[in-house]
Amino acid sequence: MQNQIKCLDHGFVKLLNLSGPVNRIPDSSIDLLTDQITMEGFQANDIDPALTARISFNNFDKERSRELDLKLVEYLIKNKHNTPIEMIEIWLEMKLPIFLARQFVRHRTATINEVSARYSILPEEWYIPEIVGGKPTNGMKQGQEDNLSSLIKEHFQKELANVCKENYDAYTYYIEQGVAPEHARLFLHVNNYTHWLWKQDLHNLMHFLSLRLDSHAQIEARIYANAIYTLLSIYLPESMKLFDKYRRF
Repeated sequence: MQNQIKCLDHGFVKLLNLSGPVNRIPDSSIDLLTDQITMEGFQANDIDPALTARISFNNFDKERSRELDLKLVEYLIKNKHNTPIEMIEIWLEMKLPIFLARQFVRHRTATINEVSARYSILPEEWYIPEIVGGKPTNGMKQGQEDNLSSLIKEHFQKELANVCKENYDAYTYYIEQGVAPEHARLFLHVNNYTHWLWKQDLHNLMHFLSLRLDSHAQIEARIYANAIYTLLSIYLPESMKLFDKYRRF
């Protein structure tokens, strides 16, 4: 199954793991070339919130039909009984522009570990918008409209690419001259790419998606949110149907 989606020009979202309260043995197969076991799927399931909720009645292990469990999950999501939904954890790997990462860290319910430009040299990759947005004409202070001439768009893209290249060359030059990376990185732009691991429980990730999939969110944020939504829809399809029904604003 697919577990990675390309985003923008150099970015991506990759689903690394899903974990729930039940220790399941994934389906496995033998790679005949390496003799190694390769795992398919993750240790989480749409019914996990229902299993968690049943501990309240001391019958966590009691077997019920999947249909009954999914009905309970719907009840939980519909009525905002959030703790059982939080029992599913999601691990994501993302490569994204710095300006977008700084928007996403506002979601303080996520645990993030990011590549450090104090220790590592960031790659020669920066985001150039395929469609350059113009200032909105509806009085809004944020957002964009497709209202620029082709000439302005083309000049913007070329000049941005040139400036990023010049400053990246200065960044690497001064590192070679002995300047500490934590100071040399000051040459970099907010459209340079960063790279991180992101862990969040399903309830809070649904909240993240409800905000970042909204039509008022920045287009680049919606692209990453849609990639996350698409990946979760593969592995937690019933949960994401309930997200669409009850949590997507």
